[in-house]
Amino acid sequence: MKPLIAVLTDYGLKDHYVGLLKAVIKNVCPDAEVVDITHYIPKYNIALAAHVLKISRKYFPKNTVFLAVVDPGVGSSRRNLIIKSSNYVYVGPDNGLLIQASEDDGHYEAYEIILSKVALPKVSKTFHGRDIYAPAAALIACGVSVESLGVSIPKDSLVRVRSCVTTPREVFKDVFEVDVLHVDDFGNVVTSVTREVFEKTMSITLGDEVFVSGDMSSWFKAYYVETFSQVRRGELAIYEGSYEVMEVAVYEGSAKDILNIKDKIYLKRLKGV
Repeated sequence: MKPLIAVLTDYGLKDHYVGLLKAVIKNVCPDAEVVDITHYIPKYNIALAAHVLKISRKYFPKNTVFLAVVDPGVGSSRRNLIIKSSNYVYVGPDNGLLIQASEDDGHYEAYEIILSKVALPKVSKTFHGRDIYAPAAALIACGVSVESLGVSIPKDSLVRVRSCVTTPREVFKDVFEVDVLHVDDFGNVVTSVTREVFEKTMSITLGDEVFVSGDMSSWFKAYYVETFSQVRRGELAIYEGSYEVMEVAVYEGSAKDILNIKDKIYLKRLKGV
């Protein structure tokens, strides 16, 4: 099997940034296959990027090299990392982006990249993805040992970011405020709450109903189901989605538009529950 590099960034695809990452990878390791996880992480959102990397990594073959760049601190004194875990290698900035996936994979060791071993001849102050992380990932994919490219550093020195998975906050009796992590292209609203916490907080089981609102001015009935196709067209469904947290969707519609979603969503238990 060809060496595999999986890439996650907040670059988007409008500009040339992603293309240059891949060009550098191919120059260093022509045989490498490059898979895009996403380039549409919301700008600078390290916490969400860390969560997406964590939930994505287990679907990739063993020895995949993950190149992850959401780096508002580029050009500062923050370190450049390679983390080698039980099954994978992660390359990116020391800002909390890599640590959740690494820990989830079991045993891991961390290394600070030696720039003279990996970097392009001229390193931009604003594009370490191209000039440091892409060549490092490519070298590792082509068989260069992690240990030869970096200096071992203590794991407890790594920067950590608070998990974006949170617990609902009760703002009024039986009314809970929940963070919105993301709204996908279908208008499905990805919340910050796991299924286990949702069921416990709302005292709810599959098939039950809950009220949902984007601003507490208007409330809409949603059904707790396994998938949005279990409700009628135009009805609201709340279910565990592929982000491994609860999502709100409208069957063949947009929950974002109906609920007027911003950065919060509100859930209300039905009276008598």
